[in-house]
Amino acid sequence: MKRLQFPLTHVAAAVLAAVVGASVLTHAQVTPPTLTASAVGATVNFSWTPVADATEYVLQAGVAPGNYILTVPVGLTTATSAQAPAVGTYYARVGARTPSGDVWSAGIPITVTAMVAPPTAPTALTTYLNGRSALITWTPGVGGGAPSGYILHAGTTPGGTEHGVFPLGATPQLAVPNLGAGDYHLRLFAVNAGGVSPASNDTLLSMPQGGGCSVPPARDFTFFSFGRFAQFTWLPVPGASGYRIDVATSPGGAPAASQTFAANAGNWSITGAPLGTFHAKLTTAVSCGQQATSAEKPIVLDGAPPPGPRAPNPAPGQRLPFPSWGEAVVEQLAAERRDLLFQSCTEHGGNNRFMFELVRRLRQRDNRFGLNWKRGNYGDLSQDIVNYNFGSEPDEGTENVYIVDIIGGHCGSNPSAAWINQTDATRAAGTKGVWTLLPYMNAGFPIVSDQQ
Repeated sequence: MKRLQFPLTHVAAAVLAAVVGASVLTHAQVTPPTLTASAVGATVNFSWTPVADATEYVLQAGVAPGNYILTVPVGLTTATSAQAPAVGTYYARVGARTPSGDVWSAGIPITVTAMVAPPTAPTALTTYLNGRSALITWTPGVGGGAPSGYILHAGTTPGGTEHGVFPLGATPQLAVPNLGAGDYHLRLFAVNAGGVSPASNDTLLSMPQGGGCSVPPARDFTFFSFGRFAQFTWLPVPGASGYRIDVATSPGGAPAASQTFAANAGNWSITGAPLGTFHAKLTTAVSCGQQATSAEKPIVLDGAPPPGPRAPNPAPGQRLPFPSWGEAVVEQLAAERRDLLFQSCTEHGGNNRFMFELVRRLRQRDNRFGLNWKRGNYGDLSQDIVNYNFGSEPDEGTENVYIVDIIGGHCGSNPSAAWINQTDATRAAGTKGVWTLLPYMNAGFPIVSDQQ
């Protein structure tokens, strides 16, 4: 194998050390480093023992013993990490460069069994009673890989499984209806492709013969706004009888407005909201009679458009030009994700992912793009149309839009990318389009998207 050459700076340092009388170990006196490594998901963590007189360490790796195809200088650190490209067994060694020559550790194997780190243990496993039903909640662990699900152990004694082992989904809560009277010792494990986490805390769920009633979890809410649009979002509580949002004009003040919601609600959207700084809190009530209120938090509606790239407003009485550049964006997406294009008809069991992903990409260049309420009917989403706000009005709810058909032959056997301005044809038919971003946001897509 070709020997690595010392940079001139290292040679000069060795000469200087000799001139000032520093002792330099001979090559035979230098103890080689000892390398250890461990894999956590795709991350391989390396560490090694230090070497006297080392001026630099070099890590080498390969896919066969003694065949090192990657060489990486790592400075004078004695620990580093790297990402494995795939599952498999790799081989590595570390070398120390010293004034008397290179010394190398023995090569060691490292086996990567998964590309995802196992999750960490869930915390705050807590139970609530709502009549004869029970609600179990927890907090996902911090660090590690994201859980794809959970496993619940229920026993008659701590750590036991006499009541059963139950696989669960990824939502950090479980509702158990009609639970029999008795004691249930619970603990939880998070799982993903990388493995199983350690156990959560143990908790005892005691269901009385006649049922019980606990104060439910105080759900927090997230809030965001742009223009005169605002949205509150929260995780619904299984078994809730309803929710209420109170909004005050000052901290701790009497509510200036209150809005109640049904048991299955999880968000509240407002179009044309008043501007200003307000203070809001969310109350959750359960059917057995208890309720809990979140901490109050300030919310601000300043009328500003969403952050990110945006074409400036046109002159009064004018409209922005039609964004013809969008044609290249939809054609590229159609070439990359023909699967999404062919699954874009909801009437045939498809979904809106092609349209949502297109909006995400268009908004990376100009966040005036959104979706369309068909013929202005709120809640009736067009499946193959995007809108572009060409005026100065706030986005949500404006009718000042270009209406753009993005799928040719939609719901047919061979759909294709399109970029057709249907604005005039829509108005000639005596109807209109209305800009919205609500379905996009409710599907988990961001208001502001990172650049690709």
